[in-house]
Amino acid sequence: MPVFKKSLKKRDNDNASPAVVATMDDFGTPPVKQLDARLGMDCYRDFYTLKNYWKTVGRRWKESQGLFMYRYLKMCPEAKERYHKLNGLDIDSPECSESAFETIASNYLKVFDEVISAVEQTPADASSACQRLSSIGKMHRSKVNGIKFDDFQQLEAPFLYMIGEVLQDRFNEKAEMLFRKFFQFCLRFILEGFNS
Repeated sequence: MPVFKKSLKKRDNDNASPAVVATMDDFGTPPVKQLDARLGMDCYRDFYTLKNYWKTVGRRWKESQGLFMYRYLKMCPEAKERYHKLNGLDIDSPECSESAFETIASNYLKVFDEVISAVEQTPADASSACQRLSSIGKMHRSKVNGIKFDDFQQLEAPFLYMIGEVLQDRFNEKAEMLFRKFFQFCLRFILEGFNS
């Protein structure tokens, strides 16, 4: 007597079109999603993990944007001069409630959020995310006075700091590695647009 009997009940994919059945294995599960190699992550599972960590940032958006921008401006005080709206402000804590501070900080985080959403929609082809990042680099070259290509790299430490503060005890070596790779992916295409 065979150990595994074929079920007498019809499976859901028995009536499916041949094209759908061809994309499923014997148990009716879809194949593992592929991830664009440009992201620098080993597999889709890594991106999926990063995306789930990012949801925590989304739930704590106001706090996240304050932590990120405050840390960036403390590390690079000369960056404050590039933003005319921030020049007269006294930013003494991440909880700064000035609308100009909140708007600029939110714009930075929205870029990362849009990139994660774009990759999530088409994980095997991150071209739309790459184009978005490239356009941001071009925009900074034309609209932000005095910015140099290496100024973008200075955003990494505040970005990782913000992630660490938001994730708290969930921020481990793997989370840091994933967000470091993600930031480097973003940086690569921002600089590509900036230098073009």
